[in-house]
Amino acid sequence: MYDIIIIGAGPAGLTAALYARRADKKVLVIEKETFGGQITHSPKVENYPGFATMSGNEFAEKLIDQVIGQGAEIEMETVTGIRDNGATKTVITEDGEHEAKAVIIATGVKHRQTGLPNENELVGEGVSYCA
Repeated sequence: MYDIIIIGAGPAGLTAALYARRADKKVLVIEKETFGGQITHSPKVENYPGFATMSGNEFAEKLIDQVIGQGAEIEMETVTGIRDNGATKTVITEDGEHEAKAVIIATGVKHRQTGLPNENELVGEGVSYCA
């Protein structure tokens, strides 16, 4: 039984895991694709305090290392549902079930593409997703 299960291992989910572990909670992070989420696609991150510049991958690696170092458990699984049992919640995945007192859903977002020809090849070469 976990205190908290976090669905999603992007910056929000990993930060939640970090703070939960610092509060001495038993934490499981479940991710289906990539640790670090959408930021891993950023070649340069220049707006994070304390670091002049780093890649999105570097940022994600530092964050995941910090969360693992604090003792959070991490599983690569696809969540298919959540069952509310009242005082506990069951997170159902393609590989099994996990039970916790609370669930944080931090599944993030994906860039919306236009569907134009060669769009993927032009990302960073004129096509940008920066806000």
